[in-house]
Amino acid sequence: MLAAMLPRLGSSKLVSRWIAITVAVSIFAIFDGGWLARTAGFAPSLIWHGQLWRLVTWAFIERGAWGLVLTCLCIYRFGGDLAYRWGDRRLRRFMIEVLGGAAVVTTLLALIISDAWDIYRLGGWAVGDALVIAWARQFPGANVAVFYGMLTLRGRDLVIGIIVFNALVALFAGPFAMALELLVCAAAYYYPPERLAR
Repeated sequence: MLAAMLPRLGSSKLVSRWIAITVAVSIFAIFDGGWLARTAGFAPSLIWHGQLWRLVTWAFIERGAWGLVLTCLCIYRFGGDLAYRWGDRRLRRFMIEVLGGAAVVTTLLALIISDAWDIYRLGGWAVGDALVIAWARQFPGANVAVFYGMLTLRGRDLVIGIIVFNALVALFAGPFAMALELLVCAAAYYYPPERLAR
């Protein structure tokens, strides 16, 4: 029964490649003395100095073991379901528009808000947020987990949980330290459903 609920690795070329790239790049980043993370991480100040690749590359690197595992699980579980439902092309477009849009807006914010100028982020957290929110919007009534037979967590509850968690972290870290993740949440939440129909 559980095997029927989980997408199979390899059923989506996008999901399989995405996991492989994220694992390979993140493992490489462990052994290179931090060069790759420093060179590819999201940093508005460096993007404004011409390092435009950072608008894309940040999303594929995770520096911690737990973060890498959680990111890959999100890609596998939620990305796999979305790839099956939407197809690889629509999922790819959604992620490019949500992650790329949030990165561009955060970079523009850095021009007018000095606290956003020195943001430095890698992508696991934001990638997971985008996938979970998209999945929860697509499957709002689906059960995600049942706790002790009393509390059932459904897709729509995940959206609230993700947004509240990010807002709580922003209260402690500062809203501009979490600008990228907050913008990813907003973009995924407000993404027009008609864009997925094409």
